[in-house]
Amino acid sequence: MSIFGTAKEFFGLGPYNEDAAYYDDADYTDGGSTAYDRAPARPYSEAAPRADYRGDYPRTLEPAIVTATPRNYNDAKEIGEPFRDGDAVIMDLSDLDAADAKRLVDFAAGLCFALRGRMHNLTRGMDTPRRVFAITPENAPFTASELQRAARLR
Repeated sequence: MSIFGTAKEFFGLGPYNEDAAYYDDADYTDGGSTAYDRAPARPYSEAAPRADYRGDYPRTLEPAIVTATPRNYNDAKEIGEPFRDGDAVIMDLSDLDAADAKRLVDFAAGLCFALRGRMHNLTRGMDTPRRVFAITPENAPFTASELQRAARLR
């Protein structure tokens, strides 16, 4: 075939020569070499022991109380990271406008739902203009009065 015929065929402008497509392909047969056969599987009782990646020490960290004073919704990381690590977080939302405060309370409620925590309104029933909330992990040993003392409400 000429160079123009090959170019036309390559760009799809001419008829395709089906025989030429397989002309140089090698003919592979299944000869089956025994050098690459699969090794027999070991019985389960001889399997290698499982390595323990958690370490040999038990985790006995006590949760702490962390105070966060966010200035806007972008500071939500100050609330989320300590809570995810197992600490109780006190949020003083007094300096925020109502819209950002509502968004942060919704964010904290989502954290509590996802990580099985609890949310406390520390200023409920108090005569104060401050808006202070706390979120505590599932098994945190803190009482409401301890959280209020940490927030300097008492």
